[in-house]
Amino acid sequence: MKQLNIHKTLIYVAALSILLAIIVAALAIYIFIFQYRAIHYAELYTLVVLSVLSFTMAIVTVFLLRQIAIHNIRLKQTEATLHDLNELNNTLRAQRHDFMNHLQVVHSLVELGEHTEANTYIDRVYADIEKVSSILKTGIPAVNAILEAKRQTCEGKGIDIAIAISSTLSEVPVPDWELCRVLGNIIDNSVNALTEVEGQSEPWMRIEIFEDLHSYKFKITNNGPAIKPELWERIFDTGFTTRALDGEGMGLTICHEIMNKYGGKIWVLSDEYETVFEGFVPRRA
Repeated sequence: MKQLNIHKTLIYVAALSILLAIIVAALAIYIFIFQYRAIHYAELYTLVVLSVLSFTMAIVTVFLLRQIAIHNIRLKQTEATLHDLNELNNTLRAQRHDFMNHLQVVHSLVELGEHTEANTYIDRVYADIEKVSSILKTGIPAVNAILEAKRQTCEGKGIDIAIAISSTLSEVPVPDWELCRVLGNIIDNSVNALTEVEGQSEPWMRIEIFEDLHSYKFKITNNGPAIKPELWERIFDTGFTTRALDGEGMGLTICHEIMNKYGGKIWVLSDEYETVFEGFVPRRA
């Protein structure tokens, strides 16, 4: 509430400063043109100084508003990351709790001589554990958490998801919270593409994070509707969206800006079979 009040107050201050600057500047121009002989230079100088001070106050206030907006975005992302970390922790705790139960079941099946059933049961449990274990291969807890959160979202929506990670991202130059914004926005965009089309058969998504000698890379693929070639570049423009519902056209724009800021790049390729979002950022020098 305090942040909201400060934000509103700064908006009012900026508006009043700009209005005052315009009034003072207009008054100075009027006097200079029509009352030039009657006015003293000291008075004209005072009006000019007041006008400059008003414009300066407006510029400073707008700058402060921008900084507050940036901090609010970071705060929201931090809150989302903490929530994802908590969910990942709960998942790991649940697996740990279930581990003894799984051992008891397997032991009982072996004791009863049901070796085939025991083998099937172990395969089923291993597959479940592997889903989470495959995500924990990066060295960034926030990235691990958001990938686990998105995996659960996909499974809840009936999307078959596969995650392949072969990099710890140990020297990636992008801050954790901004890297999470990039991955989260692209995955959300893919989920929307897979769920908004009626009759989408066997939707799937594949997330790959890897590296080479020069850069860290990601590749997010889905079998949603094709994106026309003429839209491959426009899709990253501010306000542009292909969503039929409540799309705002900001998610991919944010991804594009973040990747550019750290010397990287992001692009999309699409055909009737799959849509691929790829990106990279160079390693730290």
